[in-house]
Order: sequence, then C-alpha cells, then structure tokens
Amino acid sequence: MTPSNARTRGASKDSPDLRVVLDFDGTLVDPNVAILLVSEFAPNGDAVAHEVDQLLHAGKIGLREAWHRQAALLPGDRIPEMARFVRARVPLRRGAREFLELAREHHLSVTVVSGGLDFYIREVLEREGLDLPIRSDRLEVRADGTPEVVHPYAHPTCERCGICKAAIVIDRVPPARTVFIADGSTDRFGAETSDIVFARHRLLEYCRREGIACYAFEDFEPVTDQFRRWLVEGEPLPPVRPLGLATSLCPISLDLSARAGVSEA
Repeated sequence: MTPSNARTRGASKDSPDLRVVLDFDGTLVDPNVAILLVSEFAPNGDAVAHEVDQLLHAGKIGLREAWHRQAALLPGDRIPEMARFVRARVPLRRGAREFLELAREHHLSVTVVSGGLDFYIREVLEREGLDLPIRSDRLEVRADGTPEVVHPYAHPTCERCGICKAAIVIDRVPPARTVFIADGSTDRFGAETSDIVFARHRLLEYCRREGIACYAFEDFEPVTDQFRRWLVEGEPLPPVRPLGLATSLCPISLDLSARAGVSEA
C-alpha cells in the first residue's frame, strides 16, 4: 500500500487534525546522504565532508554555504551513478514504513521537507513505492557541467538556510497542528516553530538545551506508538505551546516569539 499525502473523505471527524513534516537525511533514512555522496564521489571527500559537517553543526556556516562547498566537488556528469548508489545503499530508518502506513490509514498529510537534494530523495521514495510530496533543495547542472544547488523554498530575505523549514511548518490552517519529525541541528528552526516535535540526535540535544518540548526517538517505533495513542486510543494531544524562540537566528521564529510576548502582555 502507498501512503497517501492527503486527507480524504474517509477520515474520522473525531481524529486529531494533524499534518506531518518529515525530515529526510538522518530521519526518514538512517544516514546523512549528502555526506555519503561527498565521501564517495568527491576528491578527498571524507575529509571535506567531515570539515563541512563540523562547521555546519557548530553554527559557523549555514546550510547554503555547506552545500556550496560540497556541491562544487560533486561530478556533474555522474548524477545517474550517484542516484544508483543511493538506491542501493540508503535504507529507511527502522519502523518508518509502519509509521507511514498508520499515517495513511488515518489520512494524515505527510510531506518530506529536507535541506537535502531532490534527486536522491526521489530515488529512495520511488524505490520504496512511497508517494509523498517533497520540499527540498535541487541539484542542477550548469552548461559547463558543474553542479549547482538551487533553493526553491528559501526565505525571501534570510540566506542562512537553503530551505526555510520554518515557513513550511507554519503554512497551515488552524485548527490543524504541525508535527515536525527531525534529527539535526539544522532542523532547529523547524522545531522552534512547530506545534509538536519528535527529535533525535543533535536536534534532541538542542530542544533539551533550549527548553523546547519534544518526544525523543531513535527508530520510528516510539513515534508510531505515540501517534497510535492519539489516533486510535484517543489520548489528548499535548497542550498548545507558544511558538518561536526569542534568541533564534530565524526571522520567522523571532516574529512568532515576539507575537506570543505581545499576546501575553
């Protein structure tokens, strides 16, 4: 069965109105695919991937700059080979299919939102038979054969992130609530602006440090169990929380935090 990406008439009117924003690298799939590709296909790739990853997660460079450095090293004439490599080497995270099946059964909208690249995300989803919408950066090849990362979902003024996850997260119609499922420090702005957060790895550390309420997970089993409690057993959703962070580097998060402060005054 193919998980649906839209709510249908068969949804129970008593079901919570949830939409899921799902990260890809390190979340839906086990590895960080960008690092895998740079390590495998770029000259001195292991060292470059490690250096860029450390700078990125230390906050010394943004995701756009990270991709600029890495994509410049990828061979533009080997994209089909890279796609085949991803198809053969990148597994779904354990329990992901069961989670997506539960979401399909309850007609929840699930969108893959990633700072990764469309060609390798699509390769994995097609292999798994998953018909899910994708919001991600895109790899294009210039006339001279060099690859270039394009950012179709960027913020109009902020140039830190390649894709503005915060903007995608808040693009909903109340009373729908957004559930954000992710793993990395680059996901922090999505977590700051989401109604409900499931976090692992660096994102979990960030949420705990900044006091952002979240559910911890490693594989998808606890995610599926919690959704089942909401969707099947009728457990109430967590209380609505103020969105945004007053110390954030994200303009959307800052704006939400400021609005929350005004409304509480």
